[in-house]
Amino acid sequence: MPLTIQLLTNGLIIIVILVWVGYRQLTWRAVDAARMWRMPIILGIVGLALLATTSKAHVLTGVDIAVLLVELIVGLGLGAAMGILATFRPMTADGIRLYREAHAGSRRPVGDVTLQTRTGWLGIVLWIVLIAVRVGVDVLAGMAGSTLAASTGVILLMVGANRLARVAVILYRANKVAVPVL
Repeated sequence: MPLTIQLLTNGLIIIVILVWVGYRQLTWRAVDAARMWRMPIILGIVGLALLATTSKAHVLTGVDIAVLLVELIVGLGLGAAMGILATFRPMTADGIRLYREAHAGSRRPVGDVTLQTRTGWLGIVLWIVLIAVRVGVDVLAGMAGSTLAASTGVILLMVGANRLARVAVILYRANKVAVPVL
């Protein structure tokens, strides 16, 4: 398979997302619903926009639709698993104060942020599984004649679906956690 600009771009996107999300999996992050929904929504919109502008997307085959559905299901499933693996801890009073000060200039008020979460090393393992499935599906779909599978839009939709499911599960679980402020 010859190295194309599309393959190089997709590889670079995968590496950047893997490193960035991997770092975020290991660090404690405030459970702030509005901020957590931002990334999945942006990835989904950009992914759909890229698919809509791709000339290959105008001739969808059954293989293309099957690949898109499989990748979305895998992304959602692994995202839900990441949300289940997430651990929580209460923020200290100083941590809450610092968080509010850091976001005081934002256009929206900072809500009742009292928890932090992270998925840790198991979350990174699931990220690697997600990327491996993505690459495997891309290779198999290419051999089956799919022209859409290798598009950047599909990658962004899969990652967006993953993040969407993760956020939904984390927020659901966070609403059930009663944590005193330390």
